[in-house]
Formats: sequence, structure tokens, C-alpha cells
Amino acid sequence: MQGSHHAKSLRTQSPLEKTQRLLIPLAMNLLLTNATLVDLDPIRVREGWLRVEGDTIAETGEGPAPEDFSGDRLDCQGRLLMPGLVLGHTHLYSALAAGMPPPARTPENFREILELIWWKLDEVLDAESVRLSAVAAGCRAALCGVTTIIDHHASPNAIAGSLDEVRAGLDAVGQRGVLCYEVTDRHGSAGRDAGLAESRRFLQSCSTVIDNSVAALVGGHASFTLSDEALSSMARLCDEFSCGAHIHCAEAPADDEESLRLFGHTALDRLQRHGLVRSGTILAHCTHLSAESIRQVQEAGAVIAHNPRSNMNNQVGYANTSVMRKGPVVLGTDGIDGDLFAESATAFFQARDHQSSANMADVLTWITESARFASRSLGVTLGRLTPGAAADIVLLDYTPAQPVETGNLLGHWFFGVGSRHVESVMARGRWIVRDREIVSSEAHRQLEMLPTVSRQVWSKFSRR
Repeated sequence: MQGSHHAKSLRTQSPLEKTQRLLIPLAMNLLLTNATLVDLDPIRVREGWLRVEGDTIAETGEGPAPEDFSGDRLDCQGRLLMPGLVLGHTHLYSALAAGMPPPARTPENFREILELIWWKLDEVLDAESVRLSAVAAGCRAALCGVTTIIDHHASPNAIAGSLDEVRAGLDAVGQRGVLCYEVTDRHGSAGRDAGLAESRRFLQSCSTVIDNSVAALVGGHASFTLSDEALSSMARLCDEFSCGAHIHCAEAPADDEESLRLFGHTALDRLQRHGLVRSGTILAHCTHLSAESIRQVQEAGAVIAHNPRSNMNNQVGYANTSVMRKGPVVLGTDGIDGDLFAESATAFFQARDHQSSANMADVLTWITESARFASRSLGVTLGRLTPGAAADIVLLDYTPAQPVETGNLLGHWFFGVGSRHVESVMARGRWIVRDREIVSSEAHRQLEMLPTVSRQVWSKFSRR
């Protein structure tokens, strides 16, 4: 988001789609009628209706809606109504990266990409830029139908309270979050201990949350930046709070090379030795894991976060999706943006290009697995249009050449529908996007500060 950040900057246009504006009531006893209900887990498409009561889906049904309903009604005019999407792995603080100043020199490998760009960026973040990055990235994701974000945060010179800032940014938009702070030894034992302290503080804070809006994991950078002491401390936090870790693993060859040089073990071996490969853990990328290592990760109950566009951008290689598809995988963007329609299309076409056995159904499963993971973390049912599930839903203004049906949904998903069709989004029982506009006045207010804060960040970045 560059330049002015008023309402028009938060709009997307779909001139080829229906132009009739939906007048969406804000009442929390709402009946959505004349909808094409699209369930993704498992795939099921039917014409019908859905009733929201508070922050929960109260009822769904096929055919005409009940006539005796006394609350507000919304005629969906045949639009697709699907569950809100869950972004399986990202870095919200990278929202400021679009249009950033070039690095001092062009990075020649993945380690230099980290050193010359991302490690410099996270070091210049302060509390305000952390919060505004979350607002900006949250808005972009919301406009793509994302209602829950699994984030991996780092701000080594503004650690204490940083996860509260990320949470505040997502709250301003109206989304849910599964958050963590990236523990690392890059800044010595003091920086490592501060990251562990922030992780503990936020885990304790989340234990008192009753609205299922936020949860925490124990975050860590790639293992070659983590001492054995750091990994042991992370595992103890996981044990104490009965949660998993969220850590990059084997994203590039450098992860194993540096881990072997510094510690005598591969990246995955170190994580396994310290008990971090467990149920509830996300291992991001796993691009350079062997087939046997992938099986070990998934058999241990951990999930792999696949981020194909980021892998392509960083030239780190291609994940073995032929093997990954046999176990739990979540789909992430790794900070590229918040567009899971684009990410899933890339995942499918990349699999085709590399003769992977991963197919359209597999890729869509990676989206629904993200919802399953977040459901377990947050203690609420996400990703389903069923009574009792969270009222996190998306209306798509999509006019296909062929009707959308259970048997052809995959074809529509990968060759027709996209984020440009997202018209309205509800999260936590409230509309956060209406007619392709962000609803929250607080989000708009904060985004007005973003150009000034962004210039300050890049000024500091350029001086490092």
C-alpha cells in the first residue's frame, strides 16, 4: 500500500463482475439467503442459506430460507459463500517491503538475502511500525478473504510487547491470529533471552483469552541461528504451555550447511534431538528435506508450511510435494502478500511444472489444513460452514461460464475464481470487508500514518 491510505486505497475493482452493490446489515442476527454454499473440507457445493447468530454459524440449509425469521436478511443473489481462509505461514512485518530501497549490493545467495534485506529490516522496526505493518498486511489479506493469520514475527530491537502490537494490528482489522516471536541467537544471549521472555509473556497472556481471537506458538528462526540452549529453552516452553513451535527448517541448503558446521548435526536432526518436532509444530518450507525426513516430520504430528512463491523468489529450490502431499501441509505466503488464491494456483502449476504427483485436490487440502491447525490452536471451528463453527465467511462475486458444483469446484478454484472476486468478508461475527472495502475506521485511521512511519523505517534501513 503506497501513497494515500483512505478508503479508495483499500479497494479492488472487478469491472467484469456484477456491479450491483450489496447493502450488508451489521446486525449480528443475520440470515444470508439465496447463496451458493461452498464447503471446502470436504468439498460440497449446494444452493441454500446460512444463519449467523453472534460470532457463530447457527444454522445452514438447502433450498429456500425460512420465512419466519425475524432478524436481518441478506440476499446473496446466488453469490458463492465459503468459509474464511486461514493463512498458514507469513511475516506480517514484511508489509513495508513493497517499494523498499535496494540493498547495498545485490544478494548472491539466500544467506545474503537474509543479511542484506530481512535481518536489516527487522532490526529497524519499533513498536509503531510493527503494529502498522500488521494493520497493512491484515487489510491486504482480508481483501483476499483471509480471516485468520498464522504469523512469525521478529523485531530484535523492539522485542518486549511486540506480539501485543501485532495482535493490536489484527484486532484493528478484525482478524484472528496465531502468533509467535522468532527466538534467535543472532543478537547474543541477551537477545535470545528477550525473545524467550516475550514468548513466555504472550503465551501466558493468551491463556486468559476467551473470545478465540488469538493464540501463541513458540517461534524460532532457522536452527543455524539457534544455540542448543535456545532450542532446549524453546522445547521447555512448548512443554509448559502444551503448544508447538513455529520455525523455519531446511528452507535453503545453507540451513543444513551452517548447522553441520556449527553444531555437527543437520537442521532437522537438531530440532528432533530437542523435541521440537511434535504435534502442534509448524516447520516452514522444508524445501531441502529428504523424503524420509519429510515422513518423519509428518509422522511426529508436525505440519509443513509450503510457500511456493517465496521459494521461487528466493531461488531456494522446490519442495518435494510428491512426498509432502501424503501428510499434513499448510499453505503460506511467507510475507509475499495475503493472497491464498494466487498462492494455491502457483502451488498447483509449480507442481505440474516439476512433475510432482500433488494435484488440485491436494493443494486445496493444504488450505483446509491451515484452518484445521488454527482451529486446534484457537479452540474454535474454522474453515467450515456448519452449525457451531465460527462466523468467519467470505462472499465471492464470481460469474462463471459453467455453474459451480461439487464435481467441478476444483476447476473453478484453479482456473476461474481469484481474490479479485472477494466482495465481502466476515470474521468473528462482524463484517471486516464490505463491497471490497475495509470496514474498520480504526484500520483506516492507522493506515493514514503508514507513509510517514514507512519513510522513517527506510531511512533507518538505508543507514545500516
